[in-house]
Amino acid sequence: MKKMTAVLLAAVMAFSLAACGGEDTDGTTAAETEESSSTDETEAAAEEPEYFSAFNLDNLSDYVQLGEYKGIEVTAQDTTVTDEDVETELQSQVENATPIYEEITEGTVADGDVVNIDYEGTLDGVAFDGGTDTDFNLTIGSGQFIDGFEDGLIGKNIGDTVELNLTFPEDYTVNSDLAGQDVVFTVTINYVQGAEIPQELNDEFVQRVTDGTYTTVDDYRAYVRSDLETTKAQEAEDTMVNDAWTQIMENATYPNEATDLVNYIHDNEMYNFEASLSMYGMDKDSYLEMMGVTEEELEADLMDYSRNAAQSQLLIRAIVEAEGMDEMSDEEYQSRCETLAEELGLTADTMTGNYPEQMIRDAIYQDMVQEFLLQNIVQVEGESAEETTAAGDTTAAETTAAAE
Repeated sequence: MKKMTAVLLAAVMAFSLAACGGEDTDGTTAAETEESSSTDETEAAAEEPEYFSAFNLDNLSDYVQLGEYKGIEVTAQDTTVTDEDVETELQSQVENATPIYEEITEGTVADGDVVNIDYEGTLDGVAFDGGTDTDFNLTIGSGQFIDGFEDGLIGKNIGDTVELNLTFPEDYTVNSDLAGQDVVFTVTINYVQGAEIPQELNDEFVQRVTDGTYTTVDDYRAYVRSDLETTKAQEAEDTMVNDAWTQIMENATYPNEATDLVNYIHDNEMYNFEASLSMYGMDKDSYLEMMGVTEEELEADLMDYSRNAAQSQLLIRAIVEAEGMDEMSDEEYQSRCETLAEELGLTADTMTGNYPEQMIRDAIYQDMVQEFLLQNIVQVEGESAEETTAAGDTTAAETTAAAE
């Protein structure tokens, strides 16, 4: 059964992405009639727990004892990128490219047309916030703009600049300063959108989708191949590390539960979950009801996750100490800080100034352990040691059953 926690957190992530998606604009313009639906960010019910790490525990051996963690056998991954892979990716990009349309530059505007316009709105001769845009596609008759704006363009010549004397509604709430105000919109009709133009893989397509970074199909094909090779190599590394880590966790023993660490992970995950919901005006109860999940199911799965995550953190600490990774020099620590900060889109100073040092060190140790695993795994063709053992157990069981 899928873990409810993972499903819920993934759903919140998808919800967040959807809320942030769409075209990159400055938000609802003052000309538009739809009210902004943004919700003031509310505080999460719980207080963010203070960071707690496996490195905060005394007597590590009370909680974890390493088994085999070097020379772990994993299945070798095929990282070959074929010509077919490249062509499939290129064709997919063509099929999923942003549509392009004919630009009609003669004639007049009709109801239902999609017109591309530049416009500026002024109040008493002064441009007001949200009232100006360029290269904007507007469907005439959609009701997207205030009364009179779209109707005022019907019958006008493509290429003309027109002035629209309009009045904002008395109950206009997007910008209350404009409610009931007489304004002037100066609108240039650039073109009317025509039929969609079929796209094909050629130099023009490449130049358009890469903003001129690549100019020929051959150059772009080489880039796509390189990108696929990088992606496939990374996926292979991830698969092998995950395989090795699963075995290392199974090889280790856990004499006692690290209750403080488990509780911290649980509370932190719950805090992040509720904070994500509150950003969009939801609470946990309403979200659980929407998803058809009970509080008990969420809690049980979150505790399972927390225990598993705690064991992983304990293992990372055990390997770090066994291999002396915690003795890295100040220079290496600073270098790794800069790399980590770059991955997060931050400067090293910003990161170190906003996150606990132990949290940063934990992230660095995780990277170091992953590097260590990649250097010490044994790649075998076909099944990994874990898969081979499972297959052997199955065969033995079948043989015993047959003998009976």
